[in-house]
Amino acid sequence: MKTSTLLLFSGIFVIALLLAGCTQSGCSSDKNCKAWQYCNKDNKTCAIKDGYCETVADCGNTTLQVCDAKEHVCKYQEGKCDVDANCGAWQACVLSDNVCKAMAGFCDSDNECDPLSERCDATYHKCRPKPGLCTTNFDCNGWEYCDEKAKKCYVIDGRCNFDGDCKTWQTCDTKSNYCTAKTGFCGNDEDCDAAWQRCDTSLRKCVPKSGFCEQDNACSAWQYCSSDHVCTARGGLCGSNVDCQAWEICEKTSSSCKPQLGMCNVDRDCPSGEVCEVATHVCK
Repeated sequence: MKTSTLLLFSGIFVIALLLAGCTQSGCSSDKNCKAWQYCNKDNKTCAIKDGYCETVADCGNTTLQVCDAKEHVCKYQEGKCDVDANCGAWQACVLSDNVCKAMAGFCDSDNECDPLSERCDATYHKCRPKPGLCTTNFDCNGWEYCDEKAKKCYVIDGRCNFDGDCKTWQTCDTKSNYCTAKTGFCGNDEDCDAAWQRCDTSLRKCVPKSGFCEQDNACSAWQYCSSDHVCTARGGLCGSNVDCQAWEICEKTSSSCKPQLGMCNVDRDCPSGEVCEVATHVCK
């Protein structure tokens, strides 16, 4: 290899070492070391700062502690302790075996609660009733009450968790937890869509109010159910004189409008020899 080439590679190597802040003998300042180390200038090597660790051997109590590989600090193993401060706020340190255990009134697992009715609440570390079970109303949802003898939550009348909590003509609105009328059924007049309807509470159905109709068969034979849901006389038919024209009367036997005496709609309504004047409906 040529001398010039050797000099080039040697220069690159030295520059790389300088950029790294190190020489072959080690560090020259703390900047050359990791955040949890300092530069021991006596031997130019990176050493562990006080309060930090590299392995578990750097920790004071190797049976209870571990060296956190990310933070490089000694931490107590999960559930292990020397004093209460090494434990959770709800725990105390049992020095006989150096373990953290829940204080009276608190829990760490379901095993410390009544297996039939309770579970350990992971947020509060207290034994709470299992879902659906209770000791007071506060253990239930807002639309439920606690049966303290049975230790169960039951829905308040009219409220629900599912359709089975409601009456057969109702469905459960799971957003509000209220029982509401199924489509086509009603609990009161407000459940009916139209102003001409009322709620028949015996049928739980919306039916026409008095004087209104829904179909022709609800009217008399001479009527039809109009778009306003009112029984209306068919053309030429009547129930009384008011259903007829001013020159007509209602013939009850046939429920049809007939011209009054001397009045007419067509010539045959007039006596022989007279004709019907269409403009005035008078026989002349």
